[in-house]
Amino acid sequence: MRLNVREPSSTLATRPVPELPAQPLAGPLELPLAELPVEFFVRPSDAVARDLIGKILWRTGIGGGRLTEVEAYLPKGDPASHSFRGRTKRNASMFGPAGHIYVYLSYGVHVLLNIVCDGESIGSAVLIRSFEPLGETSVLCQNRSLPVDLSRGHGTLKRVACGPGRVGQALGLHLGLDGLPLGPASGVRILDDGSRPALACGTRIGISRGENMPLRYFAADSPYVT
Repeated sequence: MRLNVREPSSTLATRPVPELPAQPLAGPLELPLAELPVEFFVRPSDAVARDLIGKILWRTGIGGGRLTEVEAYLPKGDPASHSFRGRTKRNASMFGPAGHIYVYLSYGVHVLLNIVCDGESIGSAVLIRSFEPLGETSVLCQNRSLPVDLSRGHGTLKRVACGPGRVGQALGLHLGLDGLPLGPASGVRILDDGSRPALACGTRIGISRGENMPLRYFAADSPYVT
């Protein structure tokens, strides 16, 4: 079935992606899709986070799916943000250009994916928490040490990429991606097929500071939420 791509909710233009992804797609996806431009991310992270819900996160040669849950981390007044105490060697990429990747190890195990927002040197980002797998899922499942013939039921596919650690593992992310831009250089893209799911907002998960700030955005009717 062919997608009827609509204009994004913002007035920002999108550009076609002629050859994406290398991994063959199945199910509801067909090319071409529209890749979000850098300008989409040159906004405060809470604004970007809202508009990311429903977009498609894809890593070339691996796969991905529809974003269902993200968290915004602000440059000021947000004690949970890595940028709260200023720039360090570890968080330097968070202060880089918008539309670039900030990845780090959580508890020395999980590689977490963040997208830098706002302007350079500001320290603003969105953490990717969950996505609904789309298309061919065999590589995603292999990366998660799950059966490659995993049923497409919600209860089983939710195990693939529901939670930020699972996202990083499913997509095969590594620290070498830190500081790279979205697009060909990193192989990580965010695409727009016109989907606009109902949006909900709540407090962030797994933090001990700033836990009352309503900066977690998620698809209201999706089971692919932590």
